[in-house]
Amino acid sequence: MTIGRTVNCPKSFYNQRMQVLASNEKHVALILSYSGRASWILPIAKKLYEKRIPAVMISKIGSYHFSQYIPYHLAISGNERLQNRISQFSSHIGLQYIMDVLYGCIYNQDREKNRKYVYESIDYMDDRFIKDTEK
Repeated sequence: MTIGRTVNCPKSFYNQRMQVLASNEKHVALILSYSGRASWILPIAKKLYEKRIPAVMISKIGSYHFSQYIPYHLAISGNERLQNRISQFSSHIGLQYIMDVLYGCIYNQDREKNRKYVYESIDYMDDRFIKDTEK
């Protein structure tokens, strides 16, 4: 959103499915699932495929189970053992890295336009500093 793109991150199953129904070929779906085996993925993947909405699965290595519906897979480390972990540090860092790289790629597709958007919107978004003309 920092570069003027609409981003939706529905949390509930209902809202995820409603988002798929409201989407079209101009949208891109990112499906995030550490295991890649969640029961909610298949119906969403099928509907995205039917509607010809590009989709990218982001999940651990070796968990790409829906390649017939989701053409792209970005893998995060699957090196966490559920029995021996304190938290999901590895997968959190891996997922954050992938999301940052995706953002950077989108930003660089039209770097000057996006740089200008950020520059022009920063004063509105961060009002801690008052411009000299407003004093």
